[in-house]
Amino acid sequence: MRNAGLTRRAFLPALGIAAGGGVWRSIPAGGASKPEAKPRLTFVQINDLHVQEPGTDIKGYKSANEKAQWVVQEINRQPPDFVLGIGDLIHGQRLEQLPKDLAVFRELIKPLQVPFYPTMGNHEDVQREGDPVYEKAYRDVFGDQRVSYTFEAGGVRFIMLNNSGATGASPEIIRKRNAWLRDVLKTHPGDPKILGCHIPIVPVRDEPVLARSFGFRSYIAHDPELLALVDEHADSIIAVLSGHLHLTGQVERKGVRHISICGTASYPSDFARYQVFDDRIVMQVSQLPRALAETTTSLHGQPRHKTDFTDAAHENAELYKAGRSEERSLTIWRKRAK
Repeated sequence: MRNAGLTRRAFLPALGIAAGGGVWRSIPAGGASKPEAKPRLTFVQINDLHVQEPGTDIKGYKSANEKAQWVVQEINRQPPDFVLGIGDLIHGQRLEQLPKDLAVFRELIKPLQVPFYPTMGNHEDVQREGDPVYEKAYRDVFGDQRVSYTFEAGGVRFIMLNNSGATGASPEIIRKRNAWLRDVLKTHPGDPKILGCHIPIVPVRDEPVLARSFGFRSYIAHDPELLALVDEHADSIIAVLSGHLHLTGQVERKGVRHISICGTASYPSDFARYQVFDDRIVMQVSQLPRALAETTTSLHGQPRHKTDFTDAAHENAELYKAGRSEERSLTIWRKRAK
């Protein structure tokens, strides 16, 4: 397997581990034996909940609020250290609807027993990244400090980046956003990092197929500068966490894991748990109960399309939507030098 992008210079000092040699490698969870240990950090990724004010005339996702309530209750059954909300927490769609849907979402997550770190998706600002009018509702709920920001936990630096307008933002907004990220990366060169942004920056399926099955140009961010920044800092970036696609998958590029989780609103209705140990990071995707994870809500196949989709790595429609087992369960290990 290829190096997963965490050099011992970058990761071990941050975790307080003696630099005894070795590299990090991505392997399927369970692919190597290791004595159980208590993780130093646990967190959950949720995204694409598409919570909506009941009774609105805007067509949303079936049972989206019920699914979101279920996942909050499920998280509370085994509380992590915190939850990352990787965008499209609400359905939105119109400027006047944003504060209404966000008010419903705010009430829905009140029972959450741990800190919640959101980032903006295209449904939080109707694809108007950088527009103060369209960002106001989100900022009123979460604060100006929760748009693009960074925090440290368990020896890992988390970077939450607002790329909600990825394919439609002005060049000025894109330059400003990427300049902020460049500064964060330079300011914390030795920290192992996890980047969260709603819209993926690389395709997690064969690109021509994904473009057809998703049906929108934003199947990736189409942001060469952002991708170059991640590539440039691949020695310290563990993973890029995203959503938006409403399917679950991951690919590796230059040792960085690009992980996209479907989210709860549409099939396969997934969320992900992460455990950070001294020597590995474990990711496990979970699906909502079958009664809530209805196959007809998928964006990538029938009935939305006349046909289902497959690609070179996903031989049937179910694998294309939900990902292979190694996309739903992953361990990034530190393999010690012999």
